[in-house]
Amino acid sequence: MTDTTLLVTVDSLRYDHYQYMTATREFLGDTHPATFATNTATPSCFQSIIGGIYPGEAGVDADSHVAVEHDAPYKYGISTNRFLSPRYGYDRGFDGFTAPGREDKGLKDRVAEHMTPQSTLFGIASRVWNVVQSVQQRVASVDRDYRPAADVIDEFLDATEDRDAWFGWLHFMEPHHPYNPDDGPVSRGEAQQITRRVLNGRASERDTKLARELYRGEVEELDDRLTRLWDAIPDETRVLFVADHGELLGEYDEWGHHATMCPELLRLPLATRNIPVDSDVISLVDVPTLLLGEEYNRGSVGRATAYAASNGNHAAMNRAHMATDAGVVTLDGDPAEDDDLMAAKAEFEQGAARPVTKDELPHDDLEALGYL
Repeated sequence: MTDTTLLVTVDSLRYDHYQYMTATREFLGDTHPATFATNTATPSCFQSIIGGIYPGEAGVDADSHVAVEHDAPYKYGISTNRFLSPRYGYDRGFDGFTAPGREDKGLKDRVAEHMTPQSTLFGIASRVWNVVQSVQQRVASVDRDYRPAADVIDEFLDATEDRDAWFGWLHFMEPHHPYNPDDGPVSRGEAQQITRRVLNGRASERDTKLARELYRGEVEELDDRLTRLWDAIPDETRVLFVADHGELLGEYDEWGHHATMCPELLRLPLATRNIPVDSDVISLVDVPTLLLGEEYNRGSVGRATAYAASNGNHAAMNRAHMATDAGVVTLDGDPAEDDDLMAAKAEFEQGAARPVTKDELPHDDLEALGYL
């Protein structure tokens, strides 16, 4: 008899791209139709996913951490995002935890550590390095910016081998930008340059088309790698799979994930195995509740409305509509009317905590994730 629970989180995975994850759909089933993020960026969304709380200052503590609360005799977590690291408290409760480190510093990091992150000199150095990196990509092989999914899965399966009871959390960076799958239509160096151009608003029509193809390639590649995980874990494992936020692929003339309140960023894929989901609407604050089987912090088992806040903008979502400052749309983005949902948004806005903004996060972590 095994007693195993696994949380799998994916950075920047759009709701409408879960359909391309054929192996994952076969293992977990279809996505829940109305699951929503609480923010549009990883540092805030994971306060909800791990802590069951609405976003505030960055990080989580022992009172807002599902691994601390879970009673498994062995707990192992692997993060591939620097915002989900011991620096922000995400290692709490785990017997083993791996996250991107700062030990192996390249030239850029060694130079940067002698500068004040908010200084003009640091900004100039960052821009110069981007030019140098662009030249390097034309003349040498280029690595991924993030640890690949296959490595994460190998480590986790090694760590849990021969154990009958465990709680695991794996966070994957595919398909976070830069979009550069192994088997893409262009080289990894060119793919990273294309991603940089679309994010900076300098893309050609060819860039735009290729960037969307590369993003989908990242999703399909992750699905392929996950096949080994799905085959290896016990059949009775309780699994919850969810994205932290979505991604804009040119909608509203935007790429990436900023503070725009829209279905492409706030509507999420969520699928489970051996975990019952009865609620019409799910918020990320409900994830610990689903994993623990009982309400935890702000989580609910019968939610009708979900909420999000980012950079002074607010949204409310139900099973049919999304209400933002711009009005009401369906979950597919078509204009709609829902006075009750607009009233719910206004009520949430009055009492909502202010999530941390990008400018308030550590400069080195933002740069490592390609935001500077």
